[in-house]
Amino acid sequence: MSPLIVGHRGVAGSYPENTQASIMAAIQLGLRWVEVDIQPTQDQELVVCHDHKIDRCSNGSGRVDHHTLQQLQQFDFGSWFSPEFAGEKIMTLQQLLQLAKTSGLHVNLEVKLDHHAVGPVITRLKKELQENEISPDAILLSSFHHDVMREMSQQLPGFRLGVLTERVNRKIMRLIDETSAFSCHVNARWLTKRQIKKLREKEVEIWCYTVNNPRFRWMSEVDAIFSDVPERFLS
Repeated sequence: MSPLIVGHRGVAGSYPENTQASIMAAIQLGLRWVEVDIQPTQDQELVVCHDHKIDRCSNGSGRVDHHTLQQLQQFDFGSWFSPEFAGEKIMTLQQLLQLAKTSGLHVNLEVKLDHHAVGPVITRLKKELQENEISPDAILLSSFHHDVMREMSQQLPGFRLGVLTERVNRKIMRLIDETSAFSCHVNARWLTKRQIKKLREKEVEIWCYTVNNPRFRWMSEVDAIFSDVPERFLS
C-alpha cells in the first residue's frame, strides 16, 4: 500500500517550519495533510510553534509562554531560514484553522505542553475548534504528553486522537486503549516488525515520523509518513 504523505510542519525542508509560507507550500504541492505544533502564549492564545523557546526559529528570544500574542507577532519567524522569508509572522491556531477550512487541508495538531495545567489548554483548544466550525474529519489531535491525550479524549470525544511515541511499549499500548486512539505516531528510526504486528492487532493506524528517504524500509507497512520533503514522495 502507499502511505498517506503528511507535510511535517508544513514543508519544513524548503520553508520556515510551522509558518503560513510553509503551510501554503504544502497546499500548492497538493498535500491533503500537514502536521503542525501548537502551544499557549502568556495570554493563553494558541499559536503554531514547535519549540518552547522562540530562539531557534525567530529573531526573538525566550519562552513562548513568557510572551503575549501581541509581543510574539512583533518577531520575524522567517529570516532565520532564508532572507526571502523575512517578515513571516507566527501563526495563530485560528489563522491556521481558517486557512485549512478554506483550502480543504487536513491538519494533525500536535499539542506541546510542559509547565501548563492540561485542562485549561485543552478547553481553549476545544473552544477554537468549535468557534471555527472545523469538521472532526479534518483534524487529528496528538501529543507525547499522556495527560494531554487523556484530557483530549475526555473533552473532544468527536475528534480522532494519535498517540505520539519514540517507541511502542506496554505503557503506550495501554494509553491507546485508554484514549480509544485512532493512530499511533512512531519514530521511524525505532519502528520494528514486531511493533507493526502489535499495532495492527490493536487496529490502530501507524503514522511514522520523520521520513525523508523514499527507500524507508517500512513504507508499504505503514498508513502515513510525516516528511520534511514531501515532494520526494509525490509521483
